[in-house]
Amino acid sequence: MSIAVNAQPNKPVVKVAGYPFSPYVTQLSDGRYTGLSIDLVNALNGIQSQVQFEFVATSITNRYKAYEMKRYDMMLFESPVWGWSNIRHEFVPLNIHDGELFISLKDKAIDQAYFEDFSGKALSLVKGYHYKFADWQAEPQQLKTQFDIQFVNSNEASIISILRGRAEIAPVTWSYLQFYLSQYPEISPQLLVSTKWDQQYHHGILLNPNAPISKQELSEWVGLLKKQQILTRLAAHYGLEIIAN
Repeated sequence: MSIAVNAQPNKPVVKVAGYPFSPYVTQLSDGRYTGLSIDLVNALNGIQSQVQFEFVATSITNRYKAYEMKRYDMMLFESPVWGWSNIRHEFVPLNIHDGELFISLKDKAIDQAYFEDFSGKALSLVKGYHYKFADWQAEPQQLKTQFDIQFVNSNEASIISILRGRAEIAPVTWSYLQFYLSQYPEISPQLLVSTKWDQQYHHGILLNPNAPISKQELSEWVGLLKKQQILTRLAAHYGLEIIAN
């Protein structure tokens, strides 16, 4: 499924992939997509008139194969360490800070020391995600040889698995945790959130070297969005901030 925003004829189309991952991409009940990625696609279309950026839905596990099959030209809010090391790409930094923290029920976790040792504790991990504590390994069978794991399909499912006692520790993306707790503030007193990060990253854009646009062009447009404070305002709407270069 793709979303063409204010599509105009006779313009090269740049396909921008994304997968459901709130607050970056959220799929509504009617199938439409919203979120920071969609807002940024709109902003890129508004800052220039040379090409038309178009959102294309993919999945977290199939994004590499879809990239190799040239089903999209770029992906927003990715990190090169997430399985891209052996795949040709270029990287344009957005400098939007995010990362993963660990959560547990306060009934189980007495203090921060609880997050120092995972042995004998059931973990809830999102299938396809790369975690630093697991040496970036994302292969389920390999992970199961090292940890007691149940796999889920989203950050939301990870949080719910903790709340329902199905797992004892879950790494959850900071931005999504803020998004979830803003919707369900009554949950916050039940959770202990780690002060240590599993990983921190400054999001950027992965660009196919064979895309209809060059890294230089994309960098210039992103630079304009930063200079005009558009990117800062979009990020702030989702509780995120731009980190100075």
